[in-house]
Amino acid sequence: MTDQNRGILPTVTKPVRPLAVRMATISRCLVLLSILAVIAACYMAQEIICTIMLALLFSLLFSPLVGVIQKLRLPRMLASGIVVLAIIAIFIGALYALAQPAKDWIANAPAAIHSVSLRFKDLRAPVQEAQKASQSLTDLTGPNTSGTQQVVVKDGSNPLNALAAGTPHVLELVAATILLLYFFLSSGDNFLRRLVEIAPGMTEKKTVVNIARDIQREMSRYLQTITLINFGLGCATAIAMALLQVPNAILWGAMVFLFNFAPYVGASISAIVLATVGFSTFNNLGHAIAVPSAFLVLAFIEGQLVTPTIIGRRLAVNPVVVFVWLLLWGTLWGVIGILLAGPLLACFRIICQHTAALRPIYMLIGEAKFDETEERTTHIAGRVSDDTPAAASK
Repeated sequence: MTDQNRGILPTVTKPVRPLAVRMATISRCLVLLSILAVIAACYMAQEIICTIMLALLFSLLFSPLVGVIQKLRLPRMLASGIVVLAIIAIFIGALYALAQPAKDWIANAPAAIHSVSLRFKDLRAPVQEAQKASQSLTDLTGPNTSGTQQVVVKDGSNPLNALAAGTPHVLELVAATILLLYFFLSSGDNFLRRLVEIAPGMTEKKTVVNIARDIQREMSRYLQTITLINFGLGCATAIAMALLQVPNAILWGAMVFLFNFAPYVGASISAIVLATVGFSTFNNLGHAIAVPSAFLVLAFIEGQLVTPTIIGRRLAVNPVVVFVWLLLWGTLWGVIGILLAGPLLACFRIICQHTAALRPIYMLIGEAKFDETEERTTHIAGRVSDDTPAAASK
């Protein structure tokens, strides 16, 4: 083999990768780095971003109501102000009605938990006997520690004091969220028009309009549907608790309504809380078990029959992805992150559906078939492309 052949063979056996493949790899790497940067930003500026997300989701929820009021020939700013004032009035009314019962239950929570532990004392008797036998063997074989003295430090902190100390900061965040909500509602489609104007080409304008309108429509429909379902579950729970003679039945219905925004986790926490309430309130074992059992039956009907029937497979997500998503946002934003995880996951899935580089992620986290997805996406893209020149001209 000559030197010339040696120089030719490596070029033949190891061809250069196509430019499109290399660009696709670079694009995926940039997307991954962007996702990591967004996660880091959400952790570092959690209060600001969480406030913006809350206001944005509320604007998507109440934007149709603003449109209905606008049909009465009122300016959008005035319609938005009416909706925001109504939200504030409902929030203050609910807070006034539920604040005192919630405060009493929080103050009595340690006693309630101790009462439940006493109810299960007979079940723990064999375990305690085994622990005593093990301790006796340890005393016989181990060194004598009778001369040592244990010092027990009791924590005298009151959770209500910590709650009162953080109230001013919470009120500041609530005020900021309300102001942002008003601006989001009053702006309407102005932000979308600005995005269309700064997009460089017609293809980018179509993509921006497609993603923005689909996110707004799907998220608004999702939030309205989930809110109505959770409200119905909360009302059913309150009625069931009232029939079971549980004190403050409306409080537990409101708790179920709020916690049910967190998939799986919210229902579990509600069941645990209601079990504690049942065993600490009623002496009869059957009556105490009926409290969490009634909620579990209602939650099963909601999760297995009502929600799949109404929402269908459009926003169906792999349960493993849901748990990972809850863990992520719960770590970043705490309780608020867990409550916002469901709407944020639906929004992220819609974005992945309309972004070519994120399409594999959309297929991974969802349960819809690829042909159904392609057909739906093509239909939306064709419908939006007809409206794009009008939106661009504005």
